[in-house]
Amino acid sequence: MIDRLKDLWLHRELLFNMTRKELKVKYKRSVLGFVWSFMTPLIMLAVFSLVFSILSRNKYMSWFVVYLMAGLFPWLFFVNSLMQSVGSVVGNPGLVKKVYFPREVLPLGAVGANIFHFIMQMMILLVFLIIIGWHFSILILYLPLVMLLEIVLTTGLSLFISAANVYLRDVQHFTEVATMAWFWLCPIVYTIGTVAGVLGRYFKLYLLNPMTNIVEIYQYIIYNPRVYAAQSYVKGPTRQPPVVYLSFWGITGTIVGSILLLVFGYYYFIRKDRGFAEQI
Repeated sequence: MIDRLKDLWLHRELLFNMTRKELKVKYKRSVLGFVWSFMTPLIMLAVFSLVFSILSRNKYMSWFVVYLMAGLFPWLFFVNSLMQSVGSVVGNPGLVKKVYFPREVLPLGAVGANIFHFIMQMMILLVFLIIIGWHFSILILYLPLVMLLEIVLTTGLSLFISAANVYLRDVQHFTEVATMAWFWLCPIVYTIGTVAGVLGRYFKLYLLNPMTNIVEIYQYIIYNPRVYAAQSYVKGPTRQPPVVYLSFWGITGTIVGSILLLVFGYYYFIRKDRGFAEQI
């Protein structure tokens, strides 16, 4: 594996070009081109702000749209990376069969392109919050570390499914269905306090979902619930269910699990890539 990492480093320019290619393909024949990287999150913010200003009647939680976006943008990075990387190897038979290069460049290029979009989305969100005079927590400084944690998890899973899809094409279809269900297992459009009240003593099982813990961290450091959902933290009969819940063991397990998944996913990929040309 060390030798393979050295080989990947020698081909770092190829990885950069592959990431750039993924970005160009997405905006091919588009008049605005990369401007859509800024327009998409702006439109989403505008639409959701309008919708929730009309429909939301939550008395103890203000600016629900910020809570939503703090979880939705990370989720979009996660799911888009998986859906683009799962078919990255089988979608390039000419390269895989005729040219030698570290095959992991293909899924890593897909993830890299989505990292670019993710950074743009988060920048737009932060600028929006600054404009409306948001009360940031000092924990916002940890945002790059949380993004890094999600990138590690996403990269490991992307390497695994892109290699597995070469041998079993059902993986691509399963990934699409699984991510649709996975979305509703994360506290993005609902608060985690709702889940805790329904699941009761089984709530700890819910925290085994790594994306639940990652989304919760994003929401805690961006949404700042102690200011915008203060009734979740007061004592007495007026206390509301928690808007955000951080589990020490859940976060620790997510960190350890993400690192292990990255190592396993990369190991699985380099073990299986020997037969890619025959399978494609």
